[in-house]
Amino acid sequence: MRQRWRIGAALWVASALLLPVQLIVALQWPDGYSVTRNAISDLGVTVCGPFTEGGVVREVCSPWHVGFNAGMVASGVLTALGAVLLHGCWSSRSGRVATILMAVVGVCVVAVGFAPWDRQPALHDGAAAAQALVQWAAMLLLAVAAGRSVFRWLTIAAVAVSILGFAAFLLALDGAALPGLSFGIAERLSFDTLTVWTAAVGVAVLVGRRSGHRSAARAWRSPPASPPDRENRPEP
Repeated sequence: MRQRWRIGAALWVASALLLPVQLIVALQWPDGYSVTRNAISDLGVTVCGPFTEGGVVREVCSPWHVGFNAGMVASGVLTALGAVLLHGCWSSRSGRVATILMAVVGVCVVAVGFAPWDRQPALHDGAAAAQALVQWAAMLLLAVAAGRSVFRWLTIAAVAVSILGFAAFLLALDGAALPGLSFGIAERLSFDTLTVWTAAVGVAVLVGRRSGHRSAARAWRSPPASPPDRENRPEP
């Protein structure tokens, strides 16, 4: 059983491959990729030309778009499989539901990769929005399963940052970007936070399983109910 959890955690760590893939693909842009003006999805756009969102025109040309979309699919598969293998690692109901939701998150990421924004914008945007909504729910449920721990507060903070980034991204789409949170930065704050959190949980579970101490990952699991105090039991 624990070996299955280790493999699942390793898959969640590997799902972060999407981050270096983004960097590699962005470096191939002939006129340069801007993290402030360009969207993450621009890396997977299959044609070159101007695109407009939020009243701002941006140039898009991603020669390695196939690599980005393949990386997105791979990340989603790793997330979904990891969630299946990690099911039961957190023994409470909230923990089990959280891993089920994370499997759904992986499917959403796969859908995003199979539907480049310029080819199927409705499916692409819908799957990305579903990913965020479902993962926020999964993160909060896992925070509940963790009990009072550092992980709970770090997870709640990550959810807050991601939601803030998502809200700023939507405002930027309407041409009303918040100061310091441009179109591209806001989107990365929202979605890259989710990617980093998933990998971080995988790392912590691996570290916890390798140590015999009450590590972060072990503390995240819901403790079993303790038997009643013998001294407080009624006399027969």
